[in-house]
Amino acid sequence: MKIYNFDLLSYPQVATDAPGTPVPSSFFDPAAGRRNYEEHLGEMEYCEELGFEGVVFNEHHYSAYGTMPSPNLIAAALSRKTRRMKIGVLGNILPLRSHPVRVAEEYAMLDCMSGGRLIAGFVRGIPAEYLWYNVNPEESRGRFEEAYELIMTAWTRPVWSFHGKFFDLENCAIWPRPLQQPHPPVWVAARSAESIEWCVKRRLPIAQVYQTSGQIEDTFNYYRRLAHEQGWEAKPDHFILTRHIYTDATDAKARQFAEPALRYFFTLHNRGFNQATSHDSNELTRVKQTLYSGRSFSYFREGNRERLDFSALSWDDLVTTGYVIAGNPDTVARKLRDQMRQVGAGHFMGMFHIGNLPHEKVLASLNLFHKHVMPQLM
Repeated sequence: MKIYNFDLLSYPQVATDAPGTPVPSSFFDPAAGRRNYEEHLGEMEYCEELGFEGVVFNEHHYSAYGTMPSPNLIAAALSRKTRRMKIGVLGNILPLRSHPVRVAEEYAMLDCMSGGRLIAGFVRGIPAEYLWYNVNPEESRGRFEEAYELIMTAWTRPVWSFHGKFFDLENCAIWPRPLQQPHPPVWVAARSAESIEWCVKRRLPIAQVYQTSGQIEDTFNYYRRLAHEQGWEAKPDHFILTRHIYTDATDAKARQFAEPALRYFFTLHNRGFNQATSHDSNELTRVKQTLYSGRSFSYFREGNRERLDFSALSWDDLVTTGYVIAGNPDTVARKLRDQMRQVGAGHFMGMFHIGNLPHEKVLASLNLFHKHVMPQLM
């Protein structure tokens, strides 16, 4: 099992009276933001000392839920502060990028700067970001797939041209090129049937987070079935499980600190993406209907097709669904092993910094996980 720290870099002090979408930028205190970046970067750097396989982070916009509109900047900072562990970006939102060559160039820079430690992730982004970036959601899948092919072309051919529906380039050669050849490993966040099918054809690992353990099992099993039908076997390394996770001396103490931080996290998620005005809500519904088809989630078993509102669940239900793993080291190790076995994943990304969990609690949780949980996972 390969262990990573996955960090959303949430903003820790959004006032309870802040409005819904959009949250005015006046609620962002730059001094607090600076401290937050410093603390999160320190936690990520600490993971190398603790022997983690790597750290991973992603891209979000217009939200305190994730204050990394440019995850490549975080990756660049970590490339100079670490020497061994992988640096993963999961990922750059390709449909929001008007010029994917820039992604190919920046990822190549990061791979060289880090000494060949980059995991290059690609995602389609969440529905609300299509509204905020004024990108036509009907073009999402086409832009994503074409941008990916363009990036692969740029990475693997010394001189190239590309003629597609969205991008038309002639006689190009990117400088630099990646240190890892022919290119860095690629991960994709995929849940819909169409995205999984696309990944299987390219044998790309897929990651999942905001589903029950049973739903993630269905998602990964659909990938396995398609791979088998295409004549190859998907291994555990093709699957990445992501969970909120917190370790403390006892189960009761773990809940005492993790639950309030998780409830705060839910307010960020809902305020940023769900609590829109009536007009925005209608637009968001339209975008969701455009991004997904009638068969996108038809592969789920009966009873697993409903997308849960985890923010409405009790603590016990959050634990039962697998959404959060929290407790003393033995509890955490047992629950983590059980979930990894159930879904058949070879990579685990732990969201150790939950919401507004204090920095010192995150460090203590990481340390307990390193000392007492990781030895049980070997």
